[in-house]
Amino acid sequence: MRNKLLISLFVLLTSLSSCNEGEVYYSFHPIKNNSWNKQTAFNFLLDSLSVDPNVRYDVMFEIVNNSQYAYQNIWLYVQQNITDNVFVSDTIEINLTDSNGKWLGKGSTGLYQLSIPYKTSVALDSTRAYLIRIRHGMRGNSIKGIEKVGVLVK
Repeated sequence: MRNKLLISLFVLLTSLSSCNEGEVYYSFHPIKNNSWNKQTAFNFLLDSLSVDPNVRYDVMFEIVNNSQYAYQNIWLYVQQNITDNVFVSDTIEINLTDSNGKWLGKGSTGLYQLSIPYKTSVALDSTRAYLIRIRHGMRGNSIKGIEKVGVLVK
């Protein structure tokens, strides 16, 4: 019960602190029971964005993990159509700890949120719908300790 209250408080504070920073899209998908199956993909549909065609945007991935995550990194398989009209696939390695094993994300009470640049200086069109699909690419079928995965466009 106490952990759920702390997680809720963390999410609320994170949401409030991220307001008014110029983001045009910000969404998280919680991972049920902190156990992410390799076959589970999270879709982030970026449609009806209020974007300026003269402005370039940065796309960031947000990873929230707890201290029980057993690895120093995470591999992600990403499919997206933000840089082209067709879907492009990427494989990305994200280090969640430094070389000494210290968590890189911000946070406390055993939860850490890390923001990772994915694409920078991207032109977006408000008339198009964009999709980013993320699933993990770790060796095990299911990984534990990842609480949420998110996408931020600012």
